[in-house]
Amino acid sequence: MTCVEAAEFVSALCDGELIPPAAAEHIGSCDHCQARLRDFLALGAELRLAASLEQPAPVTPSNWERSRNPFKSFLQKGWKTMRIPRLAFAAMIAGIVVLGSTLVVIKVGAHSTGTVVLLSTAGPNGPLGDCPLSTHDTKGACDWYGKMGSQNLAYRVRVISREGDRVRLAIRTRTYSRGEDLSSFTQEADPATKVTEVWFEPGEPLKLDVTDVGTLTLTGTWMDHVPILTGLHGQDLSPGLGEVRFASPLLLKDNKLAGDLVGSIGGVFSWDNRDVAGAIYLRDQGRFLFAQVPMKGAVEAHVAMSRITFEEGGHAWVVVNGTPVTREGHLWVLHEADFKTKGQSGDSATFGTQRLTETATGEWVPAEGASK
Repeated sequence: MTCVEAAEFVSALCDGELIPPAAAEHIGSCDHCQARLRDFLALGAELRLAASLEQPAPVTPSNWERSRNPFKSFLQKGWKTMRIPRLAFAAMIAGIVVLGSTLVVIKVGAHSTGTVVLLSTAGPNGPLGDCPLSTHDTKGACDWYGKMGSQNLAYRVRVISREGDRVRLAIRTRTYSRGEDLSSFTQEADPATKVTEVWFEPGEPLKLDVTDVGTLTLTGTWMDHVPILTGLHGQDLSPGLGEVRFASPLLLKDNKLAGDLVGSIGGVFSWDNRDVAGAIYLRDQGRFLFAQVPMKGAVEAHVAMSRITFEEGGHAWVVVNGTPVTREGHLWVLHEADFKTKGQSGDSATFGTQRLTETATGEWVPAEGASK
């Protein structure tokens, strides 16, 4: 169930009604829907408080004549006889209008200019997992192999083309025996494979019946990037656009531990300023600056998910990070081997930031007195 589908049940909860188990499970695990639920509850409390503060108004005799304009009648009735301040009632109407607009925006979000579909597939036994598919790189595919009911299922999905807000998918399925060679299935050259081509629109569920297995349900949302990692429930664990993250990194020098900063960063430290560098200081190794811009004397480092690799000073260096580092495939690293910091002793390691200054040549250098 999507947030759009669950929206109507949020209001029902606030009215004390029971809702379907699927909606309750989604709202219970979705931060966005829980925030909307809190907003509804807060609005209701404010309206009840405002009504309690105003003296009750006398109830005028009701006119049971049917109105030709029900919406106009509702507005007139609310303005004249509701036992809450008129300003509060106007705020409530405005809130309803805003909420309606919000729901439209959320639904429109399923019809996006994004280039990546985050595809979620569920089988008879539950979710199979989430997988991003780029509409620009049609060679990419989502694969799943495993037990489903009494059968072993091989499942592969690939984007063929895009037309507006929908994509054409090639879905390959086949059952297999344990230990069977599936290389031809992966190469899409297996004659035993059933191939189904369907149009799929993110935001709308798609049902696919697989012989001897059951029904697969495909859902999806548009994204503007290929996520580095996705969680069990579709959470995008990727850093934000232009963001660099560090969390309890290890520094390896020629495959040997050179420094451990597990106690130097509480949680995740991140920044998205291009004129800021992350600074790792190790007593015996000096300081390492990591930036998104080319620093004078720096080397280019390769970034793959949570690892940063580079060569400098005749040594191979690897930073093993506790979280994906950046969406970019590289960073610049400046190693200041002779750098010393005051107040450090023993094998202590610290992490901080260093402000950078751009020179006339387009290179960046550490700004004096701007580290912390």
